[in-house]
Amino acid sequence: MAAVVGGRRRHGVAASTAVLVLCIAASGCTADRPPTAHGDWHPPPVIDGAPLRAFTPDSWWNLPVPSDAPSNPRGAEILRYMSTAPEAGEGCLRLAGAEGGDWGQPVYWAQPGDPTYRVSVGKADPPPELQDLRIPRGALPADNNDGSVTIFDVDRGYVVALTDAAHDAGRNSWKASGATVTYLDSNGLDARTGQSSDPRNRGSHRGNNAAVMMARFDEVEAGHIEHVLKVASGPEVSKRSAFPMVASDGDSTDPAAPPQGLRFRIKPSMDLDALGLDPQARVIAQALQEYGFYIGDSGGSTALKLENTRIEGRGELWTIPADALCGLPLSSRYWDVLPEGYQPPSPG
Repeated sequence: MAAVVGGRRRHGVAASTAVLVLCIAASGCTADRPPTAHGDWHPPPVIDGAPLRAFTPDSWWNLPVPSDAPSNPRGAEILRYMSTAPEAGEGCLRLAGAEGGDWGQPVYWAQPGDPTYRVSVGKADPPPELQDLRIPRGALPADNNDGSVTIFDVDRGYVVALTDAAHDAGRNSWKASGATVTYLDSNGLDARTGQSSDPRNRGSHRGNNAAVMMARFDEVEAGHIEHVLKVASGPEVSKRSAFPMVASDGDSTDPAAPPQGLRFRIKPSMDLDALGLDPQARVIAQALQEYGFYIGDSGGSTALKLENTRIEGRGELWTIPADALCGLPLSSRYWDVLPEGYQPPSPG
């Protein structure tokens, strides 16, 4: 199995760094953290009285899963694997970044007047938008080994994911090891799927996009998340991928290991009100019941990222513990697994 570095597996990294996975499991590792930024953080837009939802209403990301959706014939086997394999954490879906943890993802909203940067990316043929990317002053990536950050630029019409991002204050420059650009008025699919409505949707994140990589605070505060969410799997995922992913960073050949792209949802029969969930956790659980999550990454713990409001300079706005959803472990009692490549039907 690959070494685990923080929230991601990285192949070829010394195994001694695997201890960092405890930052997610314990939502700690907060000592000696550098001070958070207090730059030009702009509030997220409100569209027709609601938080901005990226992509077209009929996109894969935004279509709810109907109550009568088909089941994956290997669903029980996959859920057993997700609950019992190494690093399964007894099937608990943790909230990365809760309780002051470092594994949330900062989200920034670029605007006209923000400085522009030529972001250096260590990849061949990076998206051209990186030649002139607006990033608010004082923006910082996540303070962990992923160095991830989401940047929405609604005026220019796209959202950007950066990995291993870093700002060199002396040179006033940004660099990253990976980047993905996805246009907000498209269906959000990577051009390599052959089903994207915009050929400019491309990058290095294997089909993921920056808009669904975390639960945004403005969405939870508004009381609803109206799209699928990305989850990183603790157990090693399959070497295979399934739509909408175009590749996997997993190594497993176990037939029970899920491919990246596989979609799960809380059973529609589950009464979420009866679980006594924290109000913020209740909003996230509702999204996981209506839209579900898909496996889009590998991690040392099965986890869904929260927006990192601290690194944005806004302080800790989340009140939920990292184990707030552990009363809904990944088992056939609580979860459905959808068929590989499943696409919810469009309304009407």
